[in-house]
Amino acid sequence: MEKILNKILDRLDSMDKRFDSVDARFDAVDARFDAVDARFDAVDARFDAVDARFDAVDNRFESMENRLVNLEKGQESLLSEQSEMRKEVAFYYGSLMKKLDETKSELSSEIKHVSNVQKQHQDVLEILNEKQQ
Repeated sequence: MEKILNKILDRLDSMDKRFDSVDARFDAVDARFDAVDARFDAVDARFDAVDARFDAVDNRFESMENRLVNLEKGQESLLSEQSEMRKEVAFYYGSLMKKLDETKSELSSEIKHVSNVQKQHQDVLEILNEKQQ
């Protein structure tokens, strides 16, 4: 019976060693899984960083788009004001040209009148000159 007990004990020791070996293997596999998890965490962190960069670029593009929209609105406003100014300048230019034409006409009329008066004076002077002789 002692032999049987020793055999059982030997077998139990052998099974204990196998279980220890299996435990060691499981610990090694566990360590490998932890390493893989750490790598995945590092990859996740990198993707998060890339996402943050894309978000920053996206925000910059959005900001640039807003600036362009504001510039376009400002340009439209300037073009509208420029169009109004052109209309006003054209109106004032037309008024000025009309006034200039009126002044030229008045001046021409005045010059003709002065010329007629001068002609009359000359005629009178000629008549007086003839009478004096």
